[in-house]
Amino acid sequence: MLDLAAVTGQVRRGMVPAHVYGDPAIFALERDRLFTRSWVFLAHESEIPDPGDYVVRRILADSFIVARDESGVVRVMFNMCLHRGMQLCRAEMGNASHFRCPYHAWTYRNDGRLAGLPFHEEAYGGEDGFARLGQSLLQAPSLGTHNGLIFVSLDPDAPALSDYLGDFAFYLDFYTRQSPAGVELRGPQRWRVKANWKIGAENFAGDSYHTPHTHASVVEIGLFREPKASKRKEGALYLAGPGAGTTYKLPPGGDFADQLRYVGYPDAMIPAMAAAWSDRQRALVADSGFMVSAATLFPNMSLCTTGRRSTQPEPWSRSSRCGSGSRSASGRPRCFRGSRWTRRRRRSSSGTPTGPI
Repeated sequence: MLDLAAVTGQVRRGMVPAHVYGDPAIFALERDRLFTRSWVFLAHESEIPDPGDYVVRRILADSFIVARDESGVVRVMFNMCLHRGMQLCRAEMGNASHFRCPYHAWTYRNDGRLAGLPFHEEAYGGEDGFARLGQSLLQAPSLGTHNGLIFVSLDPDAPALSDYLGDFAFYLDFYTRQSPAGVELRGPQRWRVKANWKIGAENFAGDSYHTPHTHASVVEIGLFREPKASKRKEGALYLAGPGAGTTYKLPPGGDFADQLRYVGYPDAMIPAMAAAWSDRQRALVADSGFMVSAATLFPNMSLCTTGRRSTQPEPWSRSSRCGSGSRSASGRPRCFRGSRWTRRRRRSSSGTPTGPI
C-alpha cells in the first residue's frame, strides 16, 4: 500500500524514490489530483486559423475537439456524442462545418450545438418528447488563452488562467512573443516515449547538469559562441509560480543585440524581439546577462528557445506521447528546421478528412 507521507518526506529531503516514476498508485493520484485540476496546454490558435478548422487532442483518457466555429470563436468540446457517448470525430485535424456521430448520425455544428437528429419525430416524439433545441456538446469546464496558447482545466472552479500563470507569464513571453505577430505552430511531430511524464518535465524545468554532455554538439558546430561546451552549465535556475526553467549566462558587456546573437538569433529577428518584449524583459538579457533556455509550465508544457513540447501521459501504460514544433512568425524556424508538415484541406460536413493530408 502506498505510503504517500513517506514519499513526500523523502522528496522534501531531496531524495526522489525511483518507484514514483512507475507506481500505478502514484499515477492514479496524479490523474485525480493534478490533471483534473491544473490548467493543461492543448493547442495553439495558429493550428485553427480559419472558421471550421479543428484539431483533436486529449487529456489522459478524455478526448477533445479544439475548433474555431463559424463566428471565429475558439471552442474546446468533449469529443463525445450526447446520445450514447460515442467518439464523435475520428480525424486528427481538418475543417468541418458539422461533426456527425458514426453510430446514430446525431450531427452537431462546429460550435457544439445539436443540428440534426435522425427520425426525431418517429423515435422521440419530436420536440415534445426530446427537445433538440438547446442541446450542445459538453464544453471544457474552463478555457483560457495566452499568446495564442490554448489551455483548459477540467475543474469548473479553476482560478483564471492569468492567475494560474502568475509570474511565469513573464518568462513564457520569451518563448511565445518573439515578434509582435507571435508564434505560428508547424507540425506537430510526435513520439511515443517509454518513460514517465515527470522525466521530461523535470529535464526542462531545471536539469542544466546534462547540457555540457548531451548537447555538446551545438557548441561544436558553432550554433552557440561558447568557447567550450562546459560553459553551458553556468546559467541560473528560476522558479516562478507553476513554472521553472534554466537560463544561459551571457558574457558581460554586451548590448541587447549582441547578447541575442551570442545564443544564435539572426539579425533579422532581433528588432522584432525588441519590439515585442517589455523593458524588464529586455533588461534581463542586456543588463542582467541571462537568456532563457528551457522551461516547464506544470504539468504538461515544456519549452526551449528552439521550440515547445507538450506531454500527454498515457492513461493505460507507463508511456508518454510527446509532440513538438513551432516557428516564430518573424521567420526563424523553431525546433525542426526545414521540416514542414503541410496539408491541404477541403471542407467536410462530417468531421472526417476529405482531401489529401
